[in-house]
Amino acid sequence: MTKGTGLGHEFYADGYKLSGGINAVEDIGGGAPALDFTAINQSAMDRLLGIRDGRLSVKSFLDGAAASAHDRFRTMSASNQLLMYCAGTTVGSPVACLVAKQANYDATRNQDGSVGFATNAQGSGYGLEWCELLTADPRTDTAATNGSGVDDSDGEFYISLPGSSGNTVTTPDAAALDITGDLDIRAKIAPNDWTPAADGYIVSKYTVTGNQRSYALVLTTTGTLILQFSADGVTGISKTSTANLASLANGAQKWVRATLDVDNGASGYDVKFYTSDDGSTWTQLGATITTATATSVFAGTAVLEIGSRNAGTSDFFAGKVYEVDVKSGIGGTSVAHPIPNVSGLTDATGRVWTLNGTAAIVYPMRFGLQAHLQVTSLTGTDVTVKLQHSIDNGVNDAWSDVTGGSFGSITAAPTAVRIETARNLTIKRYLRVVTTTTGGFTNLVFRVAVEKNLVEVIFHA
Repeated sequence: MTKGTGLGHEFYADGYKLSGGINAVEDIGGGAPALDFTAINQSAMDRLLGIRDGRLSVKSFLDGAAASAHDRFRTMSASNQLLMYCAGTTVGSPVACLVAKQANYDATRNQDGSVGFATNAQGSGYGLEWCELLTADPRTDTAATNGSGVDDSDGEFYISLPGSSGNTVTTPDAAALDITGDLDIRAKIAPNDWTPAADGYIVSKYTVTGNQRSYALVLTTTGTLILQFSADGVTGISKTSTANLASLANGAQKWVRATLDVDNGASGYDVKFYTSDDGSTWTQLGATITTATATSVFAGTAVLEIGSRNAGTSDFFAGKVYEVDVKSGIGGTSVAHPIPNVSGLTDATGRVWTLNGTAAIVYPMRFGLQAHLQVTSLTGTDVTVKLQHSIDNGVNDAWSDVTGGSFGSITAAPTAVRIETARNLTIKRYLRVVTTTTGGFTNLVFRVAVEKNLVEVIFHA
């Protein structure tokens, strides 16, 4: 976390907003301690992780008003308290949440005569949980409300290709795919290995049988790119980038691109290669490859395929493909532009794509979540606050309740609730906070923070 001012930060305990009485947040920490052991059969130490813990310490000043920090902490409650420190009030702001017991309430007199108090809270049953605000702080609902979806993901849809026969993605030949002039092929990929054991065809319209060679973009065993094409369908022409991508880590994501200018205006043709991190700003990879005599591209009948050539029978690409864009003309019109999503492969050009064999569309999900609710005010009979999720913000995948994602019926405030889902529950990309009611309400002031797990997590309370 970068350094920032504390102004505008908020602190809550069991639904009470105590920010106005807190001078400073002194300490936030937690995690599992490292424990060293030495077995009798070895001289070196083994290191194991202990029980996950947490702590949160604040300084407050003397304020005798009801529901102030002094009013809440002076009684030294022996019960668990749900604490929430919000380092910001906008959606996505980091939030430290802790189920804790209060350890002390020590008074000090400052030089100016004012009285302050130090309060330390220790985790009880759960460690410190770093979450993100899923709502604004505060969010105010005056009736049942479907909140806005929040993209809480580090990933995106991709085509998973195992790199074996028959496991590819194809679309039939069409007139628009039969590019004969300038060519521009782009793909966002994450190969299992940027220097694979065998050349892998990222995208191709290139079948040797029947001499239906047209064009292809290839990743080679040395990490270079090849643009392969034919002017007559019989003779293949291969142009290899003069620089390689061998330094990229296995599985790293990158845009790659190749262009063919069939007539450079100087009685020849040019091939260029590029890379990009965002698909918009391109950096040329190596030198321009110029060949004497203008050329053309054969308008063959081969299918357009992702992950192989020869109709899925050879030269397989193994890894992830996030997007492919084949253009007629350099920077010209897209003739094929498949992008994987919840409904399959959507292509803005109208092409229909088929997933063959074990080629699949994948989205990296999360494993369960923990969430914290702090309600500071409720006017009405009852309100249920719950979480819903969707793969694509409700566009094709309708919003549905997160199993175990309800905070239950809230009938009074202030109050606070912590929930956790099953550790192996799939959590989709978008989350939103929904309020419903049976008896009615006219005002609810609250905030929700959530932590989604990258791996399965078990909590022992």
